[in-house]
Amino acid sequence: MLNVTNGDSAAGKLRSAGVEGDILAWQDALHEGPVNGGDHGELRAERARFIAERRWAGEGEALAMLAARDERLQRAVDSGEEIVLWFETDLYDVLQLAQIADRVAHARIVLVGQERFRGVAQLSDDEIRAAEPEPFDPAPYRALWRAFTAPDPRALNDLDDLPPVVRDAAERLRQEFPWTTDGLNRSQRALLQAGGTKEEAFAAAQRQEERPFMGDAIAFDYLEGRVHPRGARYDPDTKRLV
Repeated sequence: MLNVTNGDSAAGKLRSAGVEGDILAWQDALHEGPVNGGDHGELRAERARFIAERRWAGEGEALAMLAARDERLQRAVDSGEEIVLWFETDLYDVLQLAQIADRVAHARIVLVGQERFRGVAQLSDDEIRAAEPEPFDPAPYRALWRAFTAPDPRALNDLDDLPPVVRDAAERLRQEFPWTTDGLNRSQRALLQAGGTKEEAFAAAQRQEERPFMGDAIAFDYLEGRVHPRGARYDPDTKRLV
């Protein structure tokens, strides 16, 4: 059995609870930086360069991590190994699920935080052991992945008929584009309006999120004016990219 989750903290929690099988952390903040569809190798190289530019890891280290991650999932797919996905309902996780759904046809899922937002790492050991994974429908997540990786980001406008978790993630992603009103995205505006130290601004911005998804490294980059350019703008009146 292969268990796939969103990062080291969640992976450690699954291990401490004694979850059966291998545990793979998917690790990549896909809502930041370039993400183009197509060849998996080209995408790995693109993401590794971006990770290195942000100084989150060396390019070689990042490329090796992404390659090992992809290869482990592919082995599970090719061999028919059982795959269980442990993820949350925030933008960070839903985009990871979209990437995984583009590669996996059959899996089961434990989707945490649907009624009240929580993270996998916030579950108790008993809750993890009692969890009953449900069949995973990759179709809506694949639709998000196609729109997310399309050359024209306005493809993200056409996802209103998807299930609520995927639809809400698409809307939150659109809000991360510069707004037509002032050129700031939602996260930048929340951080700048919060004031105080950068740590206080980050905490205040997190409290405004329906499903917190952004790490402090990205928030601090935003406060220092480092934002990856995007090819569209968000109209808050229509809730669409233009």
